[in-house]
Amino acid sequence: MNSKNLQILLVTIGVLFNANAQNVTTYAGKQYLGSGEFNSTSSNLLLEELFSIPMGVCPDNNNRLWVTDQHNVIILNGPYSLIRGGFLGDPNEPGAIGIDNGTATVSRFNMPSGLAINKTTNDVYIVDTDNALIRKGSQFVNTPNGTVFTTIAGNYSFVGDHKDGLVADAYFSSPSDIAINSSGEIYICDFGNEVIRKISSGKVTTIAGQPKTKGDANGIGAKAMFYAPSGIWLENDNSLLIADRNNKKIKRLNLKTNEVTTVISSGLNLPSDVVSVNGLIYIADQYSIKVFDGTTVKIYAGQDAETGYKDGLAKDAIFGDLTLFTYRPADSAFFICDTKNNVIRRLTLQTPPVVDFSANKTSVNVGQTVALVSNCKYTKAYSWSITPNTYSLQANSKLTDKNIFLSFSATGSYTISLEGSNSSDKSLTTKNSYINVSNISNLKPVANFMADITNPTVTQIIRLVDLSENNPTAWNWTISPSTFSYVNSTNNLSRNPEVKFGSLGLYSVSLSLSNSMGTDQISKTNYITVVLASTEDMFSKPVVFYPNPATSQVKVMGIDNITSVELWGMDGKKQNICVDNNVIDLSLVLPGIYYANIVDHVSKIYKAKIVVIH
Repeated sequence: MNSKNLQILLVTIGVLFNANAQNVTTYAGKQYLGSGEFNSTSSNLLLEELFSIPMGVCPDNNNRLWVTDQHNVIILNGPYSLIRGGFLGDPNEPGAIGIDNGTATVSRFNMPSGLAINKTTNDVYIVDTDNALIRKGSQFVNTPNGTVFTTIAGNYSFVGDHKDGLVADAYFSSPSDIAINSSGEIYICDFGNEVIRKISSGKVTTIAGQPKTKGDANGIGAKAMFYAPSGIWLENDNSLLIADRNNKKIKRLNLKTNEVTTVISSGLNLPSDVVSVNGLIYIADQYSIKVFDGTTVKIYAGQDAETGYKDGLAKDAIFGDLTLFTYRPADSAFFICDTKNNVIRRLTLQTPPVVDFSANKTSVNVGQTVALVSNCKYTKAYSWSITPNTYSLQANSKLTDKNIFLSFSATGSYTISLEGSNSSDKSLTTKNSYINVSNISNLKPVANFMADITNPTVTQIIRLVDLSENNPTAWNWTISPSTFSYVNSTNNLSRNPEVKFGSLGLYSVSLSLSNSMGTDQISKTNYITVVLASTEDMFSKPVVFYPNPATSQVKVMGIDNITSVELWGMDGKKQNICVDNNVIDLSLVLPGIYYANIVDHVSKIYKAKIVVIH
């Protein structure tokens, strides 16, 4: 392998593994402060590219990323950054800027910013901000000939103007962003004119806002007012989100009625762009990415009032000034123009935690064990709190476990809280007076139990947890068949024994117990299913994919926290899946044989073959 190919391989591996190990990484560009740096070469490795004020980014149909900077249009393709248009040299040199159309570096731009892809043709459309033009790049995207750039709307004007009509007669003023619907209609965020424009059937029209008039008002068409609208995002063909920067708001434009309404009215500083993913709204807000869940605005990544440069976990990362950003579904990640640092940052999508829990019983007796079970989503770490503190943890559970077992030593009402967190956020759920404890005596016991794992491997240890009522004083467990052993100094007479199985298959469990008032017993037939660990594990850690073959979902057991999963078909196509609490959702996957690559929270990789049946 020559040194060039080795360097490419190392860059590719670094990008992949850094993305799995941390939420925010530098995806492309060599960080520096200021502007005006350049490479003078049309092809550079991603992390060796020298951008000068990167402003816009968007993915095309082939999942390549298009980027604009001070005077270039660039495509990020595999490990390379390729100049597709603009001046190949010092952006401050005479002749670096202009309005020239043509192929590749024959063309010229002046602070191009927002980009959008026509999903039908895969052509790229660009707002050439300081030239006040709308440009198009097409043809020869993958060949040495380069991309052909043309002007599709507007007239050059250094100061800008406002005029609707035929595309050849129209005028814009510092257009900042662009979006294209499924029919090829184009929407322009006309920053300098304080309006939203539309290009359709060869004409430019103003559909919201009052030209050259700043303000803050909802309403239909010209009754609406904006103040420095800077970024737009097409939610669907009927709805457009707008980052109304100087009003510190996010607004929505109904594209059927041209009515503008306010979506987010507080919690923002200077929002420059907006993106919606999976029902949540994400905002580039000066130095941070924020998220809106329909009620509350929270910081998703970065710091609200600190600027700088630091990769890492979303909550610890530091950005410079943020401009436009985008979302690429293929790898569930945002790509962000960090203008101050002259780089493109990658932010892995991590939905904020949704925290909830339940108890197997909420009215119990003193001494009776209660199972508190997490029903959280998108949660990686857990912290339980119980008030008052007259309780004892059972079955070796800890307050940082996902599920805990506890008994109470005093009567009364107990308040339970669970804080769940992941790398992007944390959330607290409190249930006041949730567990009510009585002191009932002189009753015979009522047997009940549960296992913390019901589908273990032969290398896993499970806990059998006594949940019986009325304070039993003696316990006797029976497990069949006999291919198992008690471990960790427990036995069949323990209240909460720990068990390890020696053979695959089904196991039945029975519990007999007594106190001074009598006895009781309970049996659960075929309660435990011991399954086979993956033989393709790269790290000899016991990992189970159950059930396999699978129908709608498969559970991954043996990995503490999954950070990413890729599922590939026999045809080499990546499948659309989602993962929550180590469960892989296969509802969108057709029947067949697939290969999974799973990465855990310490960047270890596990592989498995999964058979999907419906």
